[in-house]
Amino acid sequence: MGLFDSVLANTVGVVYRGATGNVDPWTLQVQKDQIAADTKQALGPRASDAEVLAAQVQAQNEVDAYLKKIDAHPDQAGIRIPGLGVLGTPEFLAKLEKIVYGLIAAGAVVGVFYFSQRYGSVLKKTFRKR
Repeated sequence: MGLFDSVLANTVGVVYRGATGNVDPWTLQVQKDQIAADTKQALGPRASDAEVLAAQVQAQNEVDAYLKKIDAHPDQAGIRIPGLGVLGTPEFLAKLEKIVYGLIAAGAVVGVFYFSQRYGSVLKKTFRKR
């Protein structure tokens, strides 16, 4: 499955990563295969199969935990907007709320300025002391 995963990671995976901002499943599998090979080599020839398997599982679980911690695991896929995060998450909604309130405030300031320029002289004439 290594070649198949590698081909998918470098073709379909590019689009997947670009759309979601997460690691695609094929790249993750390639990374896990590489971690397994590196772990086996690092433990050396005297390590038992049980020790190698335990170390490989631990290393792969650490990769999964890290990706989940930074919201980049394939299981957490969603559309990611740069600067705002993944659509529908509480962090995204909080940031979007701040942007909306900022736009409303900026619109109010621009509106007051526009109407004061446009109708300021009419108001001055209406409320001028006689």
